[in-house]
Amino acid sequence: MARTLTSIYNEAKETRNQYLEKTEYINSSKMSILDAITWIVATCIWTFDNILDVFQVDIVNDLSNRINGTPAYYVNAILKFQNGDSLVMNEEGTSFSYPTIDESKRIITCASYSEYEQEGFHDKALLLKVAKGESGAYERLSEEELIKARAYINQIKFAGTAIKVVSRKGDVLIPKLTVYHDGAETEDAVYSNIENALNDYIANLGFDGYIYTQKVIDAIQKAAHVVDVYYDSSQTDLQGVFIAQYDDNGNLINHDGRIESKIERFVIPNSGFVRQSTGEGQETELNKWRESIILKVEGNEI
Repeated sequence: MARTLTSIYNEAKETRNQYLEKTEYINSSKMSILDAITWIVATCIWTFDNILDVFQVDIVNDLSNRINGTPAYYVNAILKFQNGDSLVMNEEGTSFSYPTIDESKRIITCASYSEYEQEGFHDKALLLKVAKGESGAYERLSEEELIKARAYINQIKFAGTAIKVVSRKGDVLIPKLTVYHDGAETEDAVYSNIENALNDYIANLGFDGYIYTQKVIDAIQKAAHVVDVYYDSSQTDLQGVFIAQYDDNGNLINHDGRIESKIERFVIPNSGFVRQSTGEGQETELNKWRESIILKVEGNEI
């Protein structure tokens, strides 16, 4: 914010007096020639300060409205994709937009980005991971929807920018754990409590959030009537928190002959979200939560 004219004048006058070699020139009269010149100089400085303030506001507005082509820009842009609508160029020929905004056609509800090395490009390529649906019940885009979303990004992206848009099947979370409960409810009721606790955990996780082994265990621990959650870390192939992930073609990724891999400490979902196994199709061999969790009543172990 610009300084006041009075403050500039007083500062200029004080500085001026420090450099005067003859004190007889100092005159307190506002009508003195020296004070008049100082006032004119102070007025010029005040005017320049105000011009800079206006210029700063204009620069801030221009920067805030500028299309930067940053990863965050493309994430925001993909969320505005309208399925079935065509983009049109503005009159200046500088950008594309939809003629009308239709929220019902904005099917992409979540997106994230990451960068990766791509052969043939000196700069890193941008990977946009997208899904539709609500938190806790995300879904991949259909092939037709994904093709249209990719065409939309290709139309608005900056020349020379390498962008890949993917929408994958949800990662399958498989908690192979031993859960001890107090025996106050039936096993079926305890399993339901655990399922609800895990669903709450997934719903609050957020898209592309880290899956921590300990937090999965903590979520189960919070279920009603659960006393303790345990897994034998020495039995690496039998117990722990596991995950199965899909590639861009909708096939489960094979890890050295196995389609499920153990989460050592944390993992970033390949699809951006996790869910329970359906037990169908490619997931026939992937246990559902009830099948992977062993229930025991506390104090009744043999």
